[in-house]
Amino acid sequence: MNSRAPLAPDTLAALARQAPLELEIETDDQGVAIRLPGAPLSFYHSFTSGALARRARQPKQALLRACNNKARSILKVLDLTAGWGADSLTLACHGQRVTLLEQNRLICAILDYSLQCLAREPTSSEVAGRMRLEQAEAGAYLRQLADDRAFDCIYLDPMFPNHKSSAKPAKEMQILQALTANLDIASGFELALQKARKRVVVKRPAKAPALTAVQPDIVYREKTIRFDVYLTG
Repeated sequence: MNSRAPLAPDTLAALARQAPLELEIETDDQGVAIRLPGAPLSFYHSFTSGALARRARQPKQALLRACNNKARSILKVLDLTAGWGADSLTLACHGQRVTLLEQNRLICAILDYSLQCLAREPTSSEVAGRMRLEQAEAGAYLRQLADDRAFDCIYLDPMFPNHKSSAKPAKEMQILQALTANLDIASGFELALQKARKRVVVKRPAKAPALTAVQPDIVYREKTIRFDVYLTG
């Protein structure tokens, strides 16, 4: 886990007041409640309880197959677009060491708080120890990486484009979209191909085209999403 000093709840509240939209934050010993009163939308972010935590511990997910190999030799993963950290938590729950990048200061602070809650749980502290959080922009982070290919796998989860149907994304994704945006994701992908030791994995809607003209080597599918795998070594 990151080595920063513990994050105080009033720090989160102060960051929420600086957000470009009306936002309410409330913390407890499990995570962070986030509300957008004007929407209205609410979401409880926790790595220790609730749907996010339950999903992370489920085996046989396509994500787990995409971010590993038959030799089980993909040990270090860089999540370029952490968002709410759900996929990083899943990978960490199943034994991989994950570095999470999030450029938005408030989202990063929420992740940090939830990671602290996870680390305090005796049954989950080992999982938290496999997660390292950094506030950074993906492109800048990749450019400063040494050429020793420190990460076996680099993972990208760009926010999905708006769909033609009237169905709205889950409320936690609506809140995430209201707070941040994908910036130059194609450039980040190209850099990732240069830096990943073994593979780059991109999460896409099931029927969407590939992120760029580069076609994946392997594709793992679920009902509404897929994982495009680009082998790099």
